Amino acid sequence: MTTQKPRIIYIYDALCGWCYGFSPVIRRFYDTYADTFDFDVLSGGMMTGPRVQPIGVSMSYIEQAYKVVEEHTGVQFGEAYLDKILKPGTYLSDSEKPGMAMTLFKALQTGRQLEFAGTLQKALYYDGIDLNVDANYGPLVEPFGVDPDEFTAHIADQAIKEQTWAEFNVVAQYGINGFPSVIVDAGNKLYLIARGYVPYERLDDAIKQITTT
Repeated sequence: MTTQKPRIIYIYDALCGWCYGFSPVIRRFYDTYADTFDFDVLSGGMMTGPRVQPIGVSMSYIEQAYKVVEEHTGVQFGEAYLDKILKPGTYLSDSEKPGMAMTLFKALQTGRQLEFAGTLQKALYYDGIDLNVDANYGPLVEPFGVDPDEFTAHIADQAIKEQTWAEFNVVAQYGINGFPSVIVDAGNKLYLIARGYVPYERLDDAIKQITTT
């Protein structure tokens, strides 16, 4: 008889700069605890509905904020992001398509959804890749052994879209409105162990407290 492992739920958004900064932390956490916990990734839908807007609307804020993220987390925002995405100001900040990419990727059950979350963020924030364009996902999934043409053919399927919005709604029902967030699902209880960026040690301490009580 197999007993179900407790679950770590990583709630992120592909367009969240602090989640980009958190990527190395959650990856290290996964590498440490993958044998003990199942890991799931949920897309938060940070930029949806009335929040969907050209990046230029928030440019003055982002120009300051990305430097703060770099200082606090050690990640680097790439020149390609600054030149191709931020400076022109026309990039549409919309969480739907990268959310749909994650939904489709999870449906393929590679077990590498956490890694894929990091791939999406690096694509945007380092390589300056437009995440609103279906065809741009082909090269991102290919290293995972996924057929790029198949993936781009199905990313906009209605069923994928509906599932993605259902996921955004689940996150809202959890009461999560800040990203990244990390929840431990111990089966009988949910523990919020990170809301916003935290260093690895904080996550590690929190998980040890839960597992010893």
